[in-house]
Amino acid sequence: MILIQPYTGTWDEMSVRHPEGLLAVAAVPVDKGYDVRLIDQRVTSTFEQDLDEAVGPETKLIGLTAITGQQIKYALKVTKLVKERYPNIPVCWGGVHATLVPEQTASHPLVDFCVVGDGDLVFCELYEHLRDGKSLEGLRGIIYKEKNGVVRSNVGEVELKTVTEEGSYMVLRKNGSADVIRDLDSLPELPYKLLDMDSYNVFFTEDGRKSATMNTSRGCPFRCKFCSDPVLNEGKWRGFSAERVLEKVDHLYTEHGIRMIYFQDDYFPGSKRRFIEVLEGLKKYNRDIGWCTLGIRADTLSKLNDEQWDLLYESGCHSLEIGIESGNERVIKLVNKAETLDEMRESNLKLAKYDIKVKYTMIVGFPGETEEEIMDTVKFAMELERDNPNCYSLIFPFMPIVGTPFYYDAVDIGFKNPETLEEWESMDFDMWTKKYRGWASPELTRKLEAINFTSYFHNKNVGYKFGGSALLRISFKLYHPIAKWRFKTQNFNYFIEDHLKDGLLYGKYLVRRLLTNKPLRFDYFQKSLNASEV
Repeated sequence: MILIQPYTGTWDEMSVRHPEGLLAVAAVPVDKGYDVRLIDQRVTSTFEQDLDEAVGPETKLIGLTAITGQQIKYALKVTKLVKERYPNIPVCWGGVHATLVPEQTASHPLVDFCVVGDGDLVFCELYEHLRDGKSLEGLRGIIYKEKNGVVRSNVGEVELKTVTEEGSYMVLRKNGSADVIRDLDSLPELPYKLLDMDSYNVFFTEDGRKSATMNTSRGCPFRCKFCSDPVLNEGKWRGFSAERVLEKVDHLYTEHGIRMIYFQDDYFPGSKRRFIEVLEGLKKYNRDIGWCTLGIRADTLSKLNDEQWDLLYESGCHSLEIGIESGNERVIKLVNKAETLDEMRESNLKLAKYDIKVKYTMIVGFPGETEEEIMDTVKFAMELERDNPNCYSLIFPFMPIVGTPFYYDAVDIGFKNPETLEEWESMDFDMWTKKYRGWASPELTRKLEAINFTSYFHNKNVGYKFGGSALLRISFKLYHPIAKWRFKTQNFNYFIEDHLKDGLLYGKYLVRRLLTNKPLRFDYFQKSLNASEV
């Protein structure tokens, strides 16, 4: 079997993370002794050659992963290439998008199968069924096409059930879906041997430390109404034991020279006991190994005592990414965040005492959110940055994600659901507001874009995120004064910078094509620009 990681999109300019999702899928068949090849399109310049070398007479299945947005485009290109070269080898899609939109994905003429949810066991079972010529009728967790093109589903239906007056909800999957994997410790180790570990630049550090990603858990116990996690994981948090986590860290440290770990869990701490045990285990490295995470909450941090705060720093904590979402209390309750602004302020003041970089993420433009409430979020971002010189804030426009309560709200007030797999290419934070306005007026859409774009440049602390790209570093230095002024004055009118961004991307495209002696495709690039026109 062959597993392929397609290009991600513009984020590849900032970092290229290890394909942990595909490594997890590869772990079971590798443990069984099967021949598994993993090709990462993001880190190879000879993708087609790599594919031809990997395919052999025993190749029964090719798998791809894709998240909603730009990666759909690249995944479709790869799938088309595979089908042109090897029309008899079935292609299976998995990952976030296939799980959220399984029927539409599996209906695409280039896609033969979809794995929904955890693919660790299901993908290997699918391979074995195909190898042995078994019927797929009873194989839970997949959607497949019969020879006549009819799509069959073994994944059940998703039902949202509201469980509290505040809007908390649970996700139920009925009629045949594969069970989520509860005991993660039962899974085999990730087969890092399938990768060239030196090809990845996960996290830029000023001292050049080698970095790697790691998932220590899956899912999240919270029910934010805009988040897809309850849909993807049925509202369940599952974690490796602290012992297993530390074993994984030590393996990366001793075998691969990793000195910075990026924990990309949806909710890293899990239980407080597990969290403290992991921190105590990391402390033994005496900050020779650093760590950062995107999966932590302000209210979790606010409950730590002084000794635990010291432990957080002594364990090697380099940076944290914390979802704040809004600077308005009504909106915080509206999205069912289950936190308060005071908890956020408290944790921010505590973090200011330590040499820890903090990235706050916020969302504006929720259905039902007023323009005044949107500006409250900008003001709150500035407040947090004033109180903590080590933090910065990024503000994203709200994007309706399939299956979430806010998705259905968005549809009710004007959002048009993409009708084809290709249309989902534009459903990411870079593009979607420009193409799918939905409930927002053109004027408000423009303001949301301006807030989002300038948030990347208004605070110098964000600069370390651009360390891997010379172009981004130069762009940051040039635009920072303007972005800083916009945030300080809250003036987001006459936003012409997005046209400058398009011009920059166009120039970059031309340079790349010329350097690689490839023909210029003005029609293709113009299509991309048209998709971003307001």
